Amino acid sequence: MVTMRVFLHTIASYFLISCIVILSIIPALLLLCIPSKYWYNSSIVYRGVYYFYWLSEKASLVSVTYKGLENVPDEPVIFAANHQSTLDIPLLGLIADGQPHVWLAKHELMDTWLLRFILPRVAVLVDMSTPRKGMLSLLKIVNIVKDQRCHVMIFPEGGRYITGDIKDFYGGFVVLVKKLERPLVPVYIHGVNKVYPPNSWWIYDEPVAVTVGKPLYMQNDEDDVLFKKRVHQWFLDQVH
Repeated sequence: MVTMRVFLHTIASYFLISCIVILSIIPALLLLCIPSKYWYNSSIVYRGVYYFYWLSEKASLVSVTYKGLENVPDEPVIFAANHQSTLDIPLLGLIADGQPHVWLAKHELMDTWLLRFILPRVAVLVDMSTPRKGMLSLLKIVNIVKDQRCHVMIFPEGGRYITGDIKDFYGGFVVLVKKLERPLVPVYIHGVNKVYPPNSWWIYDEPVAVTVGKPLYMQNDEDDVLFKKRVHQWFLDQVH
């Protein structure tokens, strides 16, 4: 049963989100006109993206706390987070703190008419229909960021899950850690599934906690399976 508080919270939040979208249309179009070769070196682009993340978080009208931000090193990394809601995107994006970053996104999102114009500029679309296509997608992102101070943002579960537990991980992040020779920074987002779950119109006023773990480096004596298991176990340890 939806209470009056939830009703008012939802209406207010959608109003604020609508205002942000309307006010962002022209700046976003201008940013999208910047040639791709300058995109990942532009402080203007990512400062604008940062404020969009910030406004989106505030428009949710929920309490969000961050823990462990001091664990983010002063070097490009691979951020990996669990995925429960659309709100995860600005919550994870804020951790990049306005620095250049590129997302990995499912190719199926191109079925949405609006996203098909935006996603190719801010994300590498991963096609997992065959192992070969999946690997080509990963190699594409490697080529984009290997010579850039550009973070990689990934949801290794490969989709959104509202149950609150941690699902199995795809191994793409392991390939990126090896190819880019960068640490992986794990980010556990707790409670957002109760705020704005998939397929729900209502936005609930529930607290959200974001925990940033210490960088995880692949050890010399560690194979892909063991590293993947160690990263996955870190997330399992955060569930409470």
